[in-house]
Amino acid sequence: MIGHYPLPAKVKGILYWQEKLFTNTISYSLPLSLIAIIPSVFTNTIIAVTDGIALFSILLITLNPKISISFKKAFVAVTLYFLAIILMISLGSFGIGSIYILTLSVYLSLLFPNRVAYASIAINFLIYGGLSVLIYFKLFNTPLIKNYSINNWIAYSSNFMFLSIAVIVQIRYIFNGLKTTLVQEAKLLTALQCELNEKQQRNHILKESEGHYKSLFLLNPSPMWIYDVDTLQFLQVNDAAIKKYGYTENEFLNMTVKDVRPQENLNELYEMLGNHVQKNGISENVTRHMQKSGEPFYVEVICSSIPFKGKEACLVITRDITAQIEHTQAIEKQNEKLREIAHLQSHVVRAPLARIMGLTNLIKQGQDEDMAKQLLEYLDISVQELDGVIKSIVIHSEDVVPVPQHTRKNKDE
Repeated sequence: MIGHYPLPAKVKGILYWQEKLFTNTISYSLPLSLIAIIPSVFTNTIIAVTDGIALFSILLITLNPKISISFKKAFVAVTLYFLAIILMISLGSFGIGSIYILTLSVYLSLLFPNRVAYASIAINFLIYGGLSVLIYFKLFNTPLIKNYSINNWIAYSSNFMFLSIAVIVQIRYIFNGLKTTLVQEAKLLTALQCELNEKQQRNHILKESEGHYKSLFLLNPSPMWIYDVDTLQFLQVNDAAIKKYGYTENEFLNMTVKDVRPQENLNELYEMLGNHVQKNGISENVTRHMQKSGEPFYVEVICSSIPFKGKEACLVITRDITAQIEHTQAIEKQNEKLREIAHLQSHVVRAPLARIMGLTNLIKQGQDEDMAKQLLEYLDISVQELDGVIKSIVIHSEDVVPVPQHTRKNKDE
């Protein structure tokens, strides 16, 4: 985390690099510290003991996994400050101790927040101020009193303070700029990650949509197609349409919707397109289509408006209703035959039957022989006429409910 801004997993923040710098510094510095300790054993016992105590204590603290890294960094800083003070007092030299202090200023500037880095300036001032008091009042015997006058010491200290302040300020300036850059990078990476996640989610939704599209359109058992409302050109067809109409996909894409309709039905097409616009892009109608072989068939057509590849298009679903239409026509034909039969029964049959009834009454009245013979002739004519009417009714009835051939032969006999 930089400031209060969480970093993406792949971005290493300032805290990471501060800890990395500390561990690397300890890893390289502790073995190299032997370069300073070994010669001092033979030259200056106090320095050797001081360096040894500092090295041992730093090893003891920094190698303990139970101690937090924040405490380790603070402990190393305090230990090195004490080491720098002891070196200056014991050696009576401004140089080596001041180098430690300057190094500590850099160390604190890199590994700690701004307040600690700038506090090191005050610590340096207190150290040099305290040593100035020591030299001026000669508080105890030290080579510093012998080697430096108070004026020289103040001159050296002032220049060193200027140098340490300049170093600390510049390091913190660069450090804060790096921190700001990392924050901006973190924000950018987070934004890019969010955008990538959204893109992946959109791609996932798109793949699901493509799957639904394939199921609902390409694999739909009903013939379906999409056509351009301006040119009437087929834009896409499904497998069911290819199978039903007999055209290949390439043939379809080089045709218009007019090509699957008989010429006499084109007026219906234009009327349907007009209704389609009036009904807000949705229309239904029953018409005739034509297969590649030229065979016409009846279809129920449902059309709805959709955008397709930047064009205004229509999605069409068709259903073959030829069987239903033929069934309806057959029923209407049967109803017409039934109406003819009813007419024969109510009108044509009634006339010969009335004559037969009248002739039968005359015969019952007992007319003379010649009159009876003539009446029988009239009766025979009326019976034959009635028989003809009944046969006509039977024939019409057979059109309504077809009679097997062997049954019809028996009736004729």
